[in-house]
Amino acid sequence: MFGKLGLGSNRRTKVAPSREVADAERRVRGRGATDPKSWQQLAQVCTDARDLQRAFEAWRKVADFRPDDAEIALECGVAARKAGAIPEAIDYFSRCLALAPDLPEAHTQYAKALDLAGLYEDAVSHHHRSLELDPDSAAGHYHLGVTYARNGLDDLATESYGAALEINPDFARARGNLGVVLDRQGEFDGAVSELRKAVRLEPDRAEWHSNLGALYGEHKHYDEAIEEFETALSLDPDNTEARFNLGIAYLDRGRLEDAIEELRRATNLAPDSSQAFYYLGEAYRKKGLYDRAVREIRSALELSPDDARCYYSLGCVYNKMDSVVEAITAFERAIALDPTNGRAYYHLGMAYDKRGASEEAMGAYRRSEELLARLS
Repeated sequence: MFGKLGLGSNRRTKVAPSREVADAERRVRGRGATDPKSWQQLAQVCTDARDLQRAFEAWRKVADFRPDDAEIALECGVAARKAGAIPEAIDYFSRCLALAPDLPEAHTQYAKALDLAGLYEDAVSHHHRSLELDPDSAAGHYHLGVTYARNGLDDLATESYGAALEINPDFARARGNLGVVLDRQGEFDGAVSELRKAVRLEPDRAEWHSNLGALYGEHKHYDEAIEEFETALSLDPDNTEARFNLGIAYLDRGRLEDAIEELRRATNLAPDSSQAFYYLGEAYRKKGLYDRAVREIRSALELSPDDARCYYSLGCVYNKMDSVVEAITAFERAIALDPTNGRAYYHLGMAYDKRGASEEAMGAYRRSEELLARLS
């Protein structure tokens, strides 16, 4: 199970406030509190420091001082969107368009916020208006492609990314996102080609190496995947998805110690990721460290209590530990969540056998055979 960022993602890791941020904050105290230039400088240094919430708050101050400035409204809307304040972003983009209705970038940014708000048709309408105003905008075609891809319209996304690349063949984001979409369409060779081009255009961007590694991993090219994930992490050590995917690649390669190390780091970087805890538990299970496996799988279930796969894995661990009652409980829960899991029925039968419940065991084995036969 490999994950790719892609589709317009520009995930960044928040860093501690820099001296520049502290200096800029001092300048907006006292007399500087009424100076829009001081607030604008604070917004820019917060953006550079990846403190997106404080950047938005500073841009909002600038917008309060300059309510009739379309460019400031546009900047404030972008800052709000990046901070996850989508309703506020929509409000600022609406203000910008009221002031400058023929500004292509405003229509594009408004469309991106509308898409994130689930207003697909309105988003596409503003993308098209942006391209009517500036048909030669590679970025405009690219962002339309992102909206199509986010909404599962991969053919249209491919066309839009292609249009962007006709205008600018060196548009790395269009290359990378086209690779992601081609992969979803089952075009492995084309996807690899586009992602490699993205890597050549922006060799220091961890996202492209991570996405290329995920593509290799999905197709069981584990050595190539590991190389790309390691490169991504050399560029961005806190890249959670590259860290997680590297652990998965090590797990699939049978490098259990390395898998445990990387997946442990992934759980530290993303403590709300049930997937990271689940696969860490799987790594411990394969290594025979069953107590640790139980602990990690239970951590995954705390985050995702209806995950049938976690209960199935937990049952397998308990079976290995001869904790029969716990195994039966876990398998029964897995089956309740996924009644088509033939393997869960089989292992439930094993647990019943250990308990001496031969009749229940035979029933579980028969159901397992029925379900697995349908898959063959």
